[in-house]
Amino acid sequence: NKRRLITSLLTIVVAAVVVLGATRAFFSDTETSTGNRFVAGAIDLLIDNESYVTNAAGVLVASPETSWTLDNLTGHLFFNFLDLKPGDIGEDTISLHVNDNNAWVCAAARVTADIDNTYSEPELEVDTTIGDPLVTDGELAENLNFAFWADDGDNVLEADEVSKIFVSGPASGLNSLGQIALADSQVNRWTGLINSPIIGASTVYVGKAWCFGTLTANAVAQNDNTGPLVRGTGFTCNGASSLNNAAQTDLVRGDIQFYAVQSRNNPNFTCGQNYTPVWPSSTPQPEVKVGAALGTYVAPTDCTVTVSGSGSIQAAEDAATPGAKICVDSTYDKTGDNTRILIDVAGVTLAATVRGVDLDVPVTLSASNVTVTGFDGVIGTAATASEQAAFYAEGDADLFEISFNTVTGGVGAAILTESGGALGGGLIANNVLSGATQGVYVNPHTGVFVIEYNDIDNNVAGIGGLMGATVRYNEFEHTTPASEAIGIDSTFDSNIATINFNNFLNGVKIADYGAVAVANAENNFFSTSGASQTTTNADFDFTPEAGAQYPHQ
Repeated sequence: NKRRLITSLLTIVVAAVVVLGATRAFFSDTETSTGNRFVAGAIDLLIDNESYVTNAAGVLVASPETSWTLDNLTGHLFFNFLDLKPGDIGEDTISLHVNDNNAWVCAAARVTADIDNTYSEPELEVDTTIGDPLVTDGELAENLNFAFWADDGDNVLEADEVSKIFVSGPASGLNSLGQIALADSQVNRWTGLINSPIIGASTVYVGKAWCFGTLTANAVAQNDNTGPLVRGTGFTCNGASSLNNAAQTDLVRGDIQFYAVQSRNNPNFTCGQNYTPVWPSSTPQPEVKVGAALGTYVAPTDCTVTVSGSGSIQAAEDAATPGAKICVDSTYDKTGDNTRILIDVAGVTLAATVRGVDLDVPVTLSASNVTVTGFDGVIGTAATASEQAAFYAEGDADLFEISFNTVTGGVGAAILTESGGALGGGLIANNVLSGATQGVYVNPHTGVFVIEYNDIDNNVAGIGGLMGATVRYNEFEHTTPASEAIGIDSTFDSNIATINFNNFLNGVKIADYGAVAVANAENNFFSTSGASQTTTNADFDFTPEAGAQYPHQ
């Protein structure tokens, strides 16, 4: 806060002079007023955010990455969601604190990027605007819908707050909104009055909801203080009504700004006329980061059952119902499971309560929508003696997720898929896979995998097979120069792979064994030129290359 201090010394001197012969005596009196001051008041707008987002089970859970305590907005993101699925929804409470004087408050928002980002094979079949994926307009912005309203702090849209929704619609319309008045001389979103500024040293709340799909306000009953309202009840999100695969992998990026100005001696202020958003002259692209972020692992809080000590994960799975969450805590001593763990109940999540719980047997996924997350795995016999892996996805493990795990050595693959299965895709993310025969081996199947944000180091082959997977934001590093990061077998790859935004360090290669369709391998960082990194240059489009190594997240 800028302070201005003005001190005035007011001195009054009263003197009488009396002459007595040759002797002079001085009588005096001094009165001083010290420390007179004027101090400028302050307007300091501080903001915090409490964010919730759909998890893999379709439940709203806290999002630490997009939540923060009272602060300015430097370095904070209201939205940072990298794996949206149709029907995903998020809700936030933004707290605005105006210190210390009454103030008018405005906001503005803009979209800075709406691009295809990369192309997946299903997207190529339906997208009618194929071009440079980093330039061509994507289909996500018009299908990502928002609502902002003047909330009472519980982040639930209640019946008396429906009329307080001041922004609603798709992200594609944000640039046409102009300046958004939260409280100016013409409107106060919370009180509904004119000439009603935000009171100094007070807090007001903005609720916001977003949905990948059609967002509908439910207008739940007003809170009568008989109990807390449940987040997510104010809106529903329909991801099936108007979406197709055209929005796959698309990226939307934008900026949000808040502005506060004193209301005293500023009675006619309006956001539309007196506030002009000042954006950076050229918004820098957010820094691409690669590799596993094990430290961001979020421990489960809604466990159906917890396996501890000498308990058996397999016994818990055998008793599970679809959608159950089996948690394993750090006291688990592995004595309860002597052979591979088989997960064959749909929708089951197997999660460590602390990232890094040890397993000494492999895990086989044999049902749809299964998640295995947070473990230190070990390579062993998965389905048969010839199938050596730490995590093995059978043909019926459609839409699996293997995340936040580490595998640090062994003969076989850290992650392996069944050959010839009708496996409808899956997500392999934020794993550290090293010292194995293969970090990931993708056998022939029908779905498309996303392999992202992994450290894949010092394996004989980092990824083998590939089968048209989307491989992005990974770091491949081998202590032996010219080792193989990705090996593509033409008999496995009827689909065209996309390999973007990865670090290939120490000369690791993308190798193909036989003629393959041209693979998109643009925007990767190669420690030596892309032409030196590929065994058959004509099979890969590796231009442009990233000019600098992407930082590890």
